[in-house]
Amino acid sequence: MRDRADRHDGDASPDVLAADGAAGVVTRPVRGLSALLRDDTRARVLDAGVEVLRTVGHGQFSVQKVARAAGVYQGNVTYYWPRRRDLVLALAVRIVEDYLRTFEERFTTLDMTRSGWAEDVVCWLVDDAVSSSRVRLLPELWSMANADIEVAREVRRAFTVVVDTIVARLGLDPAGPDGLVMRRALELTGTAVQGLTAIYGHRSPEDRQMDDLRADLCALHAPLLVAAMERIVALGSD
Repeated sequence: MRDRADRHDGDASPDVLAADGAAGVVTRPVRGLSALLRDDTRARVLDAGVEVLRTVGHGQFSVQKVARAAGVYQGNVTYYWPRRRDLVLALAVRIVEDYLRTFEERFTTLDMTRSGWAEDVVCWLVDDAVSSSRVRLLPELWSMANADIEVAREVRRAFTVVVDTIVARLGLDPAGPDGLVMRRALELTGTAVQGLTAIYGHRSPEDRQMDDLRADLCALHAPLLVAAMERIVALGSD
C-alpha cells in the first residue's frame, strides 16, 4: 500500500514550477510536495531500521518491526526496498556512511605529529567503537556481513577508508610499501577493537573489568603502531 507521499497530487513530475507575485512569471523549479514527503518517509524508515537493528539484532530484524517503529504501513517500506535483503543492505550503507562521517569530523582533530600519536589513534578507535551509538550496532553489522557479500563489501570499504586516511595522515603512501606495513598494523588493531564491541555492549554499569580491558587494548596496540613506524624508518635508512 502506498501512502499519500507515494502519489503525485496532479503534477506529472515531483518537480513543479514556482511563480513569483506576477502571475505567470516562472522564477525557479521547486520540488513537489509529494517528492518531499517521500524523502521524509524514506529517512524515517532508515532511522527506524537502524534503531530496530540496534535493539533486537539482525536475527530478529524484520520489515514489519521497522514499519511499526517508523509509524508507516509495511507497504511504505517495501515500496523502496521490496525485499528484506534490500533494506538490510540500505541500512549497512547508512551505518557505514554515518561511521565515516563521524570519523572524518573527529579524526582530523588528532595531532599525528606528537609523541603520543599512536595511543591517541588506538584510544579514539576504541572509544568510538564502544560508544553508546555504536557498541550494539557494529556487531550486528558484522553479522550481516557474514551473511551477505554486498554488506561485507560495505564493511571492507569502511575499513579501507579509515586505514588509508590514517596512513596518509602519517605522511605515508597507502599504496606504497611503507604504507602497507602500517596498513597491516592498523588492520590488526581495528580487528581487535571491533571484537571488543561483542562483549562491551552487554556489560552491566557496575562491571569495571570492561574499562580495564579498554585501557589494556590501548596500551597493547599503541606500541604495535609505533613499532610499525620504526620499521618503516629503518627500512628507509637501509
